[in-house]
Amino acid sequence: MARFRKVSIRERLTAIIMATSTVSVLLTTFTISVIGVYTLRINLLSEMEASASIVGDRNTAALLFNDDRLAASNMQVFSSRRSVLRACLYDRDGKLFASYFNEKEPNSGNCPTDLAERSLLEKHTAEVMKPIVSKNDRIGSIYIESDQKDVDKYIEKQGYIAFSVTIAVLVVSYMLALGLQRNISAPILNLAATAREVSMNKDYSVRADPFEGRKTRHSQELVVLTDSFNSMLHEIGEREGRLKQQNIELEQARDAAEAASRAKSHFMANISHELRTPLNAIIGFSSILMNQLFGPIGDQKYLEYSKDINHSGTQLLDIINDILDLAKAEAGKLDLNYEEIQVAKSVQKCLTILSARAMQGKITITTDLPKTLPPLLADRLRFIQILLNIVSNGIKFTPEGGKVRISITTRGPANEPTHFVITVEDTGIGMADGDIPKAFQSFGQIDSGLNRKYEGTGMGLPLTKKLLELHGGTIEIESKLGVGTRVIMTIPVIPAVKPAAEA
Repeated sequence: MARFRKVSIRERLTAIIMATSTVSVLLTTFTISVIGVYTLRINLLSEMEASASIVGDRNTAALLFNDDRLAASNMQVFSSRRSVLRACLYDRDGKLFASYFNEKEPNSGNCPTDLAERSLLEKHTAEVMKPIVSKNDRIGSIYIESDQKDVDKYIEKQGYIAFSVTIAVLVVSYMLALGLQRNISAPILNLAATAREVSMNKDYSVRADPFEGRKTRHSQELVVLTDSFNSMLHEIGEREGRLKQQNIELEQARDAAEAASRAKSHFMANISHELRTPLNAIIGFSSILMNQLFGPIGDQKYLEYSKDINHSGTQLLDIINDILDLAKAEAGKLDLNYEEIQVAKSVQKCLTILSARAMQGKITITTDLPKTLPPLLADRLRFIQILLNIVSNGIKFTPEGGKVRISITTRGPANEPTHFVITVEDTGIGMADGDIPKAFQSFGQIDSGLNRKYEGTGMGLPLTKKLLELHGGTIEIESKLGVGTRVIMTIPVIPAVKPAAEA
């Protein structure tokens, strides 16, 4: 079977046609032969029964008058039938009265002693035992045995006929297969060769040759197959061309995006220097005026203006720093300086920085910190920046009289925890579930109108998420509109990949 699968469709078609024709002829010949043999054997048995009746009737007088010479003469009638091997005539007592044995069959045997009436067909012989009756009185029996040479000759003859017909059918079927190949296998082989060429060379401009037998009715399916195959190649070629064009356009768009990204990075680097220099000067001079280092200003209004200038400059510098940090984090160029830090001290420093803002908004900040915590390997300034961004958001979006709670737990074995879990909860305005993904987008804000109530650039959460990811951590937000927000930050005690300085 495996070898048959490797041959070509032309050879398969030839083999199938020849095999089908041969099997059909053999089955037909076999069926006819079986029927013929059965008929011959039944006819032979019928003829023997008829002969036994006729010869038995002729021997009635011989049996009644005990004339063995007449009986022997009557039994010679079987000499004219070459198939009869022996014939035996018995009297009413079952004794052998007369017999006939074929001289050409010396091994025909003796007369049987079983006188039971029977008509039997053996493998090579047939026998008949019939009673001889006169006036309803059994006066004897007659036995005939015959060979089946006529049947054997018939079988031999049928074998020769079957062999001859099979050879003839093989020749005819082979010629028929050659004729069909021009109309069936040739177009299919053409399609296969075309498909192989397309697969090897990736050339979709190749087409299968039109089918030559278009005008014949029986070839309609092959015409449709060839035309459909060529149409498919045409469509694939067009799609391939469109795909190549789209790839070119995508590559151009990618190059343009990379160029824009490089231009943005270059612009951010330049603008940071250009903005920070005058801002530092503004903050510095406003601080001198605010602290009246060179003497009293005079009018109290000028002192208030200098404080506003200093506050606005500091706020603008923080925004610029956040923009630069986010750009570096997205580009993967934000370096971290790892060191061992005490988480509780970092939280306390964060609260110290934000205490004035919390008091101004009448916000109560509570903490739930374990007495002993392992040191955290992280960037100190970036970790404090993470805490400041999240806690300051909680304060900003919590109305007066609200609460902000900071809690820390650990994950892993008690003696050697693997992660810190820092949770910041507030009783603020909260967010809808659909707004949470937007809060993590760069410059994304839930309330983005010009007259929005809460100010901000929308970079706090995206930057915090990037900083946590750089530390190998994660951030999750659970919020309910009008109820409050819970921010859950998970950060490993030791980064998965230690920095080179700590390795």
